[in-house]
Amino acid sequence: AGPDEAPARPPPPPPAVSADGMIKNAEAYWVIDPTDQTCLTELGTFGACDDDALYMYLSRPVGFLDRLLRGTKSRRSLAMVLEPVPRRACLSTKKAHGRTVLGGGDCSSVSRAQQWEMLQSNAKRAQSRTQNEDMVAAVALTTNKQRDCVVRDSSIWSKAARMQRALSGGSSRETAPKGALANTVSVLKCAQRGHTPLELTASNVATSGFLFQAADGAACYDGIRFRACSDEDRSLRWGIGVKFERGRPKTALYKFYNASDSCLVEKGDALVLGSCSQKNALGWGVTRGRLCRNGDCVKSGKCLARSAFDAAAKLFPCKQNVYEHLTLTLDSDGSDALAQALKEAAAREQEQAAKAAGGGRSSFQV
Repeated sequence: AGPDEAPARPPPPPPAVSADGMIKNAEAYWVIDPTDQTCLTELGTFGACDDDALYMYLSRPVGFLDRLLRGTKSRRSLAMVLEPVPRRACLSTKKAHGRTVLGGGDCSSVSRAQQWEMLQSNAKRAQSRTQNEDMVAAVALTTNKQRDCVVRDSSIWSKAARMQRALSGGSSRETAPKGALANTVSVLKCAQRGHTPLELTASNVATSGFLFQAADGAACYDGIRFRACSDEDRSLRWGIGVKFERGRPKTALYKFYNASDSCLVEKGDALVLGSCSQKNALGWGVTRGRLCRNGDCVKSGKCLARSAFDAAAKLFPCKQNVYEHLTLTLDSDGSDALAQALKEAAAREQEQAAKAAGGGRSSFQV
């Protein structure tokens, strides 16, 4: 690749699916436009790079008839991380004002939500405003068997872009279509309009997990109650599992460093840690800082709140507007330092366990 081309690292492959259908090792990514460092959001527009702009690139189960009659080997979706409503949990194409645009949609739709492919982009790009150390790849986001590409509307319909086309022999009277704004995108034929080169940036959820941090910044949720946050406390770290049922994703929250199968499970108005195979371990989501199960976290479902008595977590109907505001604390910056801290914490835990088992004698020898 030349100096103006994208890095040679290809986009990551989708994670494998376990025997029970649960995907636990998926990385979460921000899809960034390097020209202004904004992210593709759940609305299908570019905006803030926050929790609502995280996607997982997931392989989908392919039915026997599709494999036999159509030769389909795999399908891929961009699932929104911890979106509470399954019917709008995947990046999907849709029609608006005569254009094909993006938005949150039904993951079960093969044509609209299961044909995403990320291809290495070698297109020349505008200079990024900042050096992105966590960038995994520069990609072209395509669908419809790589025939259609995601293009940011401002790259086509800005005054400079239209003038460039006019100087190249195009029409000088082009006008932007209805609904095309600075932060919107269109899905267009790759051969005609090309693509917008995007940076795929890892959140490190797959390697380090994340914390559920309360609004006070001091307390984190461990699955039973809230207690002091610490990067070195491995029992506070969570992972995200996804299982597709009838084509739609159901999300589980599992203890990232537990050797056993340990997921957050609803039990009445309480929460416990139990097997990830339980029905009540699926259906979790986060929106507007609310962690809930089986609802949209605003008008339906049960939301997590903190007890004033013992800091234990309880569930209340979200429509009562009672909840504990939580933030997903990610480690996309400084993940190497975090990994080292967790490794040292694990070594201390092993040494303490060895001392306890050996009557106080250390298992480490000098």
